[in-house]
Amino acid sequence: MEIKPDVFKRSVESLLKLQDIDAQLFKFKSEVSTLPPELLQLQTKVADLDRAAKAADKQFRDIDRERRAIELRMLTLNEDIKRAEGKRRELRNTKEEFSANKEVENFQKKLAEGKAALDEKTAVATQKSQVRDDKLAEFSKLDAELKSQLSAREERLVSVKGNIDKLETQRDSFISQVDDVVFSLYERVQRIRKGSGLSLLKDGICTGCHVTIPPQTCMKLSRMNEIITCSSCSRILFPYEEVPEALRPQFTASAASAAVQTAT
Repeated sequence: MEIKPDVFKRSVESLLKLQDIDAQLFKFKSEVSTLPPELLQLQTKVADLDRAAKAADKQFRDIDRERRAIELRMLTLNEDIKRAEGKRRELRNTKEEFSANKEVENFQKKLAEGKAALDEKTAVATQKSQVRDDKLAEFSKLDAELKSQLSAREERLVSVKGNIDKLETQRDSFISQVDDVVFSLYERVQRIRKGSGLSLLKDGICTGCHVTIPPQTCMKLSRMNEIITCSSCSRILFPYEEVPEALRPQFTASAASAAVQTAT
């Protein structure tokens, strides 16, 4: 794709500044759209603890329901014993009295069994209640920590979104200084390469992906009369020697940032 050398050079000088902005924009926009790993881990822990606390509460309620059912049966048995004893006192016949005594003994036996079962269920219910309370306390502590961190992140995002607005305003001012064809190609590539659509050719190597560029391509690029892209990463190539010295450090920094982002 042919282009005038002066137009190409002027466009690249603006693209170097634009790429620095785009690298920052990508970083900030990623921060807005993605929760940090530590927050995701904390959310998972909170969710796990919430499920564990609910499961512990259900276990406690189930055993406590059984305990209360035993208590109710014991109340009924006490009433049955009172009625049986009252009936026994009214009897005069020895045979009937023996039968009544047997009935009272059976009720008392069931009452004793019920008391033993109640003691066992009460002990288990106490244990389940403690487990539930421990889980709830742990959940409450971690949930409070999560909410605190999410609140801090929201405050941070307010600042980040402000930075995005400023950078996008700056970006617009540089776009107007870039040839339309060059910008169109740069824009397409930088969206794929996470804010990096331009690469310098230095010592026969693409500084964007570190692939060696064929000598014939290097010769073509040195003329600066056509737009050439890297066959490996698709970034627009430009001779390192043609970049003003004042812009070289800026490009090196933005290129290193883009390389890290692309790798991750």
